[in-house]
Amino acid sequence: MNHPLLLQSSPFDDPTTRREVVEQALATWDAPTLAEAVGYAHRLFHWHEALTLTVCQNLVYWCREQGYTWPHLPQQALLLFWEQVTTRHPPLSARPVRKDASQYAWYRGLRRFFEVLQWAGVEVPPLEMPRKPHYALIRPHFSDKEFARLLEGARHHPEGRLRRLGVALLYLLGESGVWMGELYALRLEDFDPQARTLRVRGRRAREIPLSKEAAEAIRAYLEDREAVVSLSPIPPPYLFVRMTNKKGGLGKALNRDTVVGLLERILQMAEISHERPTGALRWRAVRRYLAQGLAPEEVTKRTGVASVADLD
Repeated sequence: MNHPLLLQSSPFDDPTTRREVVEQALATWDAPTLAEAVGYAHRLFHWHEALTLTVCQNLVYWCREQGYTWPHLPQQALLLFWEQVTTRHPPLSARPVRKDASQYAWYRGLRRFFEVLQWAGVEVPPLEMPRKPHYALIRPHFSDKEFARLLEGARHHPEGRLRRLGVALLYLLGESGVWMGELYALRLEDFDPQARTLRVRGRRAREIPLSKEAAEAIRAYLEDREAVVSLSPIPPPYLFVRMTNKKGGLGKALNRDTVVGLLERILQMAEISHERPTGALRWRAVRRYLAQGLAPEEVTKRTGVASVADLD
């Protein structure tokens, strides 16, 4: 009888058993078992490639349909698979993968799948890997001067209650690397003003250290928040709430429309034009961490991005 407080063991815990299980799964093209190995490795190493599992399922299905047996794959097998994915469509999908960003994500997933096999101790046959898609990670980002202009624009927002909110959001998005969806899930207790940390919930759960300026910006916003939530009979648990009564939303949880509208107004105030400001803020945070000397692994852990390799 298993104790309810004990974690169940996994066949992937032991290196020898792990290799045997993965080798057997490859020999029979057992997609569920290989998918389990992929998920285990991603949790273990805090990898964030979202498409590795999809690539695994498609590759296994394709190899089985081609009549291949592991490890006796032709050297050009991955090239043929890649041609299928990019010029026609993935084996398990009706739509081709043609956008540069999508092809790069599939390429990252393919490489990561073989890293899982190496981690499992499986001997991989000599296979020719597709060329890296012509999609360098030139992630557009705001410069320090542009970020300073955005902060200045937020401080001069025509609606007073939105000024401190805008500044706090800019610091979290552009300095700490918090994602938009993560903002909405933050609760009041997730912010520790003494330790200057922020606990992020969700799939990329982590604790982020905050700069002095970011912590002060959140504390300043909380003064405005207290005035707003005091009007509600049931105070909301969320850290960030809507600060205006547009469509009756005063004091309710922050949502995408509110944040997008606020960022658009801040961009106007700063006289800056950008198609994807949230992405530019996130990659500013990534580059800031790298400039501080943090290891790439730590940067991906703090920001939740899949990779910081090859940044131009």
